[in-house]
Amino acid sequence: MNNFVKTATLLLIVLYFPSFASTGYSPDKAEKVKEIIYKVNRYWQENNTKRTNPFWHNATYHTGNMEAYFLTGDENFRKYSENWAEQNEWKGAKSDNKEEWKYSPYGYTQDFVLFGDYQACFQTYIDLYNLAPDSVKIARTLEVMEYQIETPNNDYIWWSDGFYMVLPVLTKLYKLTNDQRYLDKLYDYVVYADSIMYDQETGLYYRDTKYVYPQHKSVNGKKDFWARGDG
Repeated sequence: MNNFVKTATLLLIVLYFPSFASTGYSPDKAEKVKEIIYKVNRYWQENNTKRTNPFWHNATYHTGNMEAYFLTGDENFRKYSENWAEQNEWKGAKSDNKEEWKYSPYGYTQDFVLFGDYQACFQTYIDLYNLAPDSVKIARTLEVMEYQIETPNNDYIWWSDGFYMVLPVLTKLYKLTNDQRYLDKLYDYVVYADSIMYDQETGLYYRDTKYVYPQHKSVNGKKDFWARGDG
């Protein structure tokens, strides 16, 4: 697993675990949680200062980093994400030719503007905008997502990780704009995703259509689910 993802995962677990713990919570425990966050996140940021791109693995870290900022108020955490956003010009994939924009199959190139792995960064851009509004921070986010929700397509979430990459962008934009279209499209995307990779028997998701049982089986001849996507 990419080190950015490992760090983000640890941050999110530490951040959200207290909310699940219905018993035994105390201010002392809360302070210990903060100590762990500071230790992990400061170490990461002090040892990872190079420029990184806006693709999903880096964007995943920054969603965790922003939650750490919201919990601690540490301005160094916020600035670390803002520097990253500025370095990437507040964009995901950078193609400006809408005729070449695409979202499948999996791709790294700059024409994959509509691919969720290049949209996860928008979550952090919106968070930073909400802290200090400046239209440049969300101009590309609005351009891309406005274009996407106006298309008739509903198959943008064709792999289970897309739930994490894309859907929070839509909810954050709804909260920002009060535009019902974002929630309507979110619903359409979920309905489509459920239709192609959701297993009714277990309540779990396959990675994508290539892994649906019985077309695909695990090494033991059983259903093969995507643990990271389900997580």
